[in-house]
Amino acid sequence: MNCNEERIKIDGKVSLGATVAYCDKEKKSPAIVIIMGTGTLDRDGNGSGMTLNFYKDLAVSFSEWGFVSLRYDKRGTHESSGDFKTAGLSDLVDDAISVVQYAKSLPYVDENRIIVCGHSEGTMIATLLSEKEDVAGLILLGGAGTSLKDALRYQYREVEELSKRKKGFMGFILRKTATYEKNTAKMEAMFKKAEMSGDAKMRYQGVSMSAKWLNEHGSYTSEDYVTKIESFGKPVLAITGTADLNADYRNLEPLRGKPEVECYVPENVNHIFREVNDDNDLTKLKKQYARLCKLPLHQGTLDTMQTWLGRFADQ
Repeated sequence: MNCNEERIKIDGKVSLGATVAYCDKEKKSPAIVIIMGTGTLDRDGNGSGMTLNFYKDLAVSFSEWGFVSLRYDKRGTHESSGDFKTAGLSDLVDDAISVVQYAKSLPYVDENRIIVCGHSEGTMIATLLSEKEDVAGLILLGGAGTSLKDALRYQYREVEELSKRKKGFMGFILRKTATYEKNTAKMEAMFKKAEMSGDAKMRYQGVSMSAKWLNEHGSYTSEDYVTKIESFGKPVLAITGTADLNADYRNLEPLRGKPEVECYVPENVNHIFREVNDDNDLTKLKKQYARLCKLPLHQGTLDTMQTWLGRFADQ
């Protein structure tokens, strides 16, 4: 199927640089809005020293299945205006809503068949968006039903387990400095500083970050997200791999059996939905991603998404 891409600007509370991909403008098609995870990667999933094309790969697959797809740069990054370092979680939700509303305005999109696909932090943004904007369904990749604090706690536990296996000097350093208790204490201190800060942004351990973003994330628990997903009342597909070191696949358990919610846990699949073929070391994730991103997306995940999306596709 021959598909086209256009780079566009979407005017909401800030101007968002975005890409819309489509195969046929002569009919109204369903659409998928892709919401990326934490950080400053661009709409394709690339940044300084990191070329993943993860979101571009998703967009290509969605387009090949007959969906219009939209992906965009976060505010204050790449071709989007605004200030990334003062943006809160609520601002990121507002930006995602702007993209959904833009999709609804396109003459070749069926506004009643718009799906939101969030990855990592994007699962949180998509879940919060579902309370404010009418969408037909949610795909939640690598983080469904998980708060930021619980995601960080999971990563700290993984680091501690790694420290027990790691040999040599690196293992010694991890065991001395990266225990679960120490990392959790640092996290709580960071959130506390954000809570006490009267400014939109703050510095913590030499890093400038949004106090608003931390405060707003800290106001939600994993249980809150599970309740919101259940209350959505429309189709939800939640996928987290067993080799994901950023999100715990066991957090899908509270979602299992909920009306309209389908869960899929692909074996040995990581956060960028590739099958892991190494020791899955947290200290070497960047190298792992750089190597595995050259491989296709996990076929089982693609098949599961395509089958689930069949209910929204043109018949």
